[in-house]
Amino acid sequence: MAAHDSPSTTTDAPARPAFRMFDMVLFSVAAMLLLSQITVTASVGPSAIFWTVAIIVLFFAPYGLVTAELGSAYPDAGGIYAWVVRAFGNRWGSRVSWWYWVNVGLWVPSVYLMFSGAISSMFFGGELNFWVQVAITVALIWVNYWVNARSLETGTWVSNLGAGITLAVIAALAIAGGMYASANGSATEWSFSAILPTDAMPALALALPVIIYNFLGFELMSSASTQMENPRRDVPRTILIAGALIGGFYLLATVGMQLIYPADEISETTGLLDALQRGFGDSTVAHVVVTVLGIGALFCFFASLVPWTIGANLAAAESAQQGDLPKVFARKHPVRGTPVGAALLTSVVGTVFTVGYAALFSLTDGAIDDVFWNLFAFSSVIFLLPYIVMMLAFRKLRRIDPDRVRPYRVPGGAVAIWVFTWIPTVLLAAAVVFFVWNPFDFSWAVTGSILIGLAVTVVLQEWFCHKSPQWTRERALERGDEPEAEPELAETLS
Repeated sequence: MAAHDSPSTTTDAPARPAFRMFDMVLFSVAAMLLLSQITVTASVGPSAIFWTVAIIVLFFAPYGLVTAELGSAYPDAGGIYAWVVRAFGNRWGSRVSWWYWVNVGLWVPSVYLMFSGAISSMFFGGELNFWVQVAITVALIWVNYWVNARSLETGTWVSNLGAGITLAVIAALAIAGGMYASANGSATEWSFSAILPTDAMPALALALPVIIYNFLGFELMSSASTQMENPRRDVPRTILIAGALIGGFYLLATVGMQLIYPADEISETTGLLDALQRGFGDSTVAHVVVTVLGIGALFCFFASLVPWTIGANLAAAESAQQGDLPKVFARKHPVRGTPVGAALLTSVVGTVFTVGYAALFSLTDGAIDDVFWNLFAFSSVIFLLPYIVMMLAFRKLRRIDPDRVRPYRVPGGAVAIWVFTWIPTVLLAAAVVFFVWNPFDFSWAVTGSILIGLAVTVVLQEWFCHKSPQWTRERALERGDEPEAEPELAETLS
């Protein structure tokens, strides 16, 4: 590993106050329970109940334990990027930092398409013009840039308020579902055969990528396990409780929405507001309640994006400072120190893909839901890739660094490590495939547009990897460090 790649750790830092398990659970729920995912999960159908429970057991539990070990053993500022660099070197670190950043640039417009859809549903009866919704999305992308450029601190009250409103909206959705079902009967059949997927492969192809996506993000707080009084005891409990709460809230929202609408009628952009409106009815009081909840949901959409984009842009700026990304990513505001270079590029990427996909689907009489799904699927594929490499990094670091102090250690011997590595890895890889290509619901417009975007992404990332040794030496000279005499050898995943 290059000298500049040795991430700083906090292993020698003074002891800090213990981090309560309760705090870790709340942080995980706030980071991973997103209103923007509710309609996507509900559109899976009643089998979302089965798949959520199965993925908690087969994916979230091992993934959470692995990230807890990596975070406590290597509490580096770079998170996944730093762990991958330790295991596989700078080239794979460059790829991961690029994936992490670009997926946010694509995720931002997909959420703001939901935002514009909610505005259409709340104030225009769902009839707002397609291109007006696209324009609202683009405008919000640049508002997001302004916030990123203004301040690095959004304030804890923003995320706390967003989490509270999220829970309130989910509770209201469950109440609306109960009200609608009591008056009209359930819009969805809740038989055992409907919940348990009998046609396994089509159901798996639909549910796996969406539900795995819901359970990613635990690494955001994994390093906090170093501050726990007893991580060996409290980390598994945190994962169990957080997984149950996240899965439970998603299921509560899913059931509430499907009591009001069958899965095939749920709009991925306006479905949340549509369900609240139908569930609570047409009275003046109901209209006021739904409007207030809708405004709260709009706030949650925005609040969930700001910390993620600030974090991704800061990480990209740091990576560029080290030489893993072009120097433009490293540009910071001269007074505020905000990552204006990465933030600007995030907004440019989001705008280009939003307008490009909108133009593609307008030519084929597509709807705003089609644009949303393609941006969401594209960003999700790239979002999943770092986690595949992370799982493999866990296995390799266990092998090449066995004596490292690990405040929390995944239990079991060699067989357990193999299981904890490969089951989540295979599930992540399958989720990537099904996001790009669903053989049971195939569309050339969807698959083709995602593949084109992935091709552009891969070409850029490999060019960055090719240029990284040169950029690394240039950044080292700018810092006054002595650059390496020989470029780093190409790394492999062996």
